[in-house]
Amino acid sequence: MINTHTTQSHNISYPTKKRQLCSLGYECVTTVTLAFTIAFITTAIVGSAEPLILRSIVGFTTLCGIWAYYILCWTTSGQSLAQKSWGLKTVIHSETLLTVKAASIRLALATAFNLTLIGPVAMLIIKDNQLPQDKLLNTQVISIDRSH
Repeated sequence: MINTHTTQSHNISYPTKKRQLCSLGYECVTTVTLAFTIAFITTAIVGSAEPLILRSIVGFTTLCGIWAYYILCWTTSGQSLAQKSWGLKTVIHSETLLTVKAASIRLALATAFNLTLIGPVAMLIIKDNQLPQDKLLNTQVISIDRSH
């Protein structure tokens, strides 16, 4: 594949900047869709509660739902829906799937870096097209065949 960076010591194929950025955009759309869907369903179920209680319940269930989505994706297959679409996989040491703890920390860091745009800007500078949360956690986003 053109523009794919491969290391000499390992047979790891890193994604291009374009694939990483497109996947990040897709992740944003997925996350917003999840948030609205979870909030709508929660409001439909407990809509008669006091406004303060309702906001607390909706916020809590939305955060838990988004957390559950990413943790399940990264710990079971290493891929979220966006990563599957763009042929990317998040792993530790090129083969091992993330643990719940590593996935949770990655999600917290990704949220902070991506909301402040530090993540996408840093990824454009970093040679192997990795995001800052992956550099800090020693995880990698690698390119894979899209049929997996």
